[in-house]
Amino acid sequence: MENDLLTQEEKLKIVLDIAKKLKFFEANNGQIVNLFNENYIFVKKLKKIFNEYIKGNSEFKGTVEFEEIEKKIKYHFTIYKKYQPLFVIKIKN
Repeated sequence: MENDLLTQEEKLKIVLDIAKKLKFFEANNGQIVNLFNENYIFVKKLKKIFNEYIKGNSEFKGTVEFEEIEKKIKYHFTIYKKYQPLFVIKIKN
C-alpha cells in the first residue's frame, strides 16, 4: 500500500503543473492571462493548500472562491498514484 502513495516530489510536480497552467491560462478570446498572479486573493489560499498537500499525507478536496473573476475552483488532490488529481474552474451558481 505504501508504494501506492504519491511521493512529495510527485505531489510537487502536480501542483507545479497546475500553477503553470494558471500562469499561462488561455482565455476564450485566445489571449494568455496570468491567473496565478499574487494580487488575486485565491492565489494565497491556493498556495496554502498546495503547501499542506505536498508536505502532508492526506487528500485535499474542496472549493476555493476566485472572487476577481467570479468563478469557483473545484479541486481534489489525491495521495494515491492510481487516481488523477482534479482542478476545475467553474462558473459560480
